[in-house]
Amino acid sequence: MSEEETTEEVEELEEQEPAAGYKCVKCEQEVTINPVEEKIICPKCSHRVLFKLRSRDTQRVKAL
Repeated sequence: MSEEETTEEVEELEEQEPAAGYKCVKCEQEVTINPVEEKIICPKCSHRVLFKLRSRDTQRVKAL
């Protein structure tokens, strides 16, 4: 892999926004927020307590 290809891949990854799913404690609405650029606040009720949603996919790691 050349240096140019590696640089292009890194730039593409940096351009992607790290959006995350959250669920409001008060109104229970699921929202997608970019925590780096946006405030963690519910757009529906303006409540500031949100739970981060977790994926249902589980990974098993073999212990040594």
